[in-house]
Amino acid sequence: MASNGMSGMVMGGVVLLVLALAGWYLLQQQSAAISNKSLAMASGSASNTSSKQPKVVITGLMNTGKTALWCHLRFSQTSVKSAAPMTQTSMALNIAEAYVNETRALLVDVPGHQKFHFDRTMQLSQARAVVFVVDSAQLAKNTREAAECLYEVLANQHVQEKEVPVLVVCNKQDDPLALANTRIQALLEDEIDRLRGSRQAGLDSVQDTAYDDAAAEERARDFLGFEGKRFAFEDVVSPVQFNEATMVVGHDAGGLEQIERWIADALQN
Repeated sequence: MASNGMSGMVMGGVVLLVLALAGWYLLQQQSAAISNKSLAMASGSASNTSSKQPKVVITGLMNTGKTALWCHLRFSQTSVKSAAPMTQTSMALNIAEAYVNETRALLVDVPGHQKFHFDRTMQLSQARAVVFVVDSAQLAKNTREAAECLYEVLANQHVQEKEVPVLVVCNKQDDPLALANTRIQALLEDEIDRLRGSRQAGLDSVQDTAYDDAAAEERARDFLGFEGKRFAFEDVVSPVQFNEATMVVGHDAGGLEQIERWIADALQN
């Protein structure tokens, strides 16, 4: 009898556990459905907004000051010191409409983490102007990574076909280790020149097995500059300009006026 009672208690406990797990599972499914619906609505809203205003894509590696620049541009019509919030490493796209030198624009700040590679590609496919931010004090240590990211921007099909202008903002010029924009340009040109050869070799190894017109077009588009000539930014189809800046949220931004003028000119042309 004691054994039967014990078995009954065990079975009852198992039933309660199964019911609890089933309830938890249904709750999770319901929460996921609500979350997905909310994300879809938010995505649709962002998509509708992005179709109305010329898009400025702010991109680059992590911790270069992209979000600080985005904040300065977004709140440039107000008191930046009091209006712009403090920033931290972004793990989601920041999107907002703003007037930049009296020119209306959609500002898109794309996080620098590698997992946002697809998002950057999608945003570039609609860009009217691109602002690529680098950390002037750290570039000597991560030249390869910065060059790879900038290469992706310049080799983007939409950027090339529309000759989308690109501004490279050499940020954090207040740092004692900051490099001048001319030095940064030279370092990136040298690294992209090396990257160009390795990327072409990689494409050739794939295309040896299935070489067609589309593959040939991709190879030609991916090659930046001219065959037999050292890479230079002046040789790419998109106009590329380098500016120095210091973007610190909560303080006056050095170089902001020049960036604002460049954006306004890029959107009006």
